[in-house]
Amino acid sequence: MAKGKPYVATVRHLSWQSKIAPMENAPYGDIAARIRWHRAFEGLNQTEYATKAGIKRSQLSNWETGQQRVSVDGALLLRDTYGLSLDFIYAGNVDALPMNLRQALRDNPLVSASK
Repeated sequence: MAKGKPYVATVRHLSWQSKIAPMENAPYGDIAARIRWHRAFEGLNQTEYATKAGIKRSQLSNWETGQQRVSVDGALLLRDTYGLSLDFIYAGNVDALPMNLRQALRDNPLVSASK
């Protein structure tokens, strides 16, 4: 491992935080904010987003409130359906996103807390 590499990973991990509003007092608020941002980017409500990915709307709601962590199976469904990387979902690594999503995050970083 190259010297300084852990620092680079930390910088990338923290870089999304300036782009997406975190949820206060939610154990998984950072993950929730990234999922809410992506759903807003897609222009879908919770039911549409969940149905397209093959998950229950109630499960998506739990993820978006930050009270429940996205399961690996759920993250894989989001990856396969929407192209979200696991590195982005769990660690906030923007560099792991496809170019169109990276650009969208840079252009429109804020998400609303609406469901």
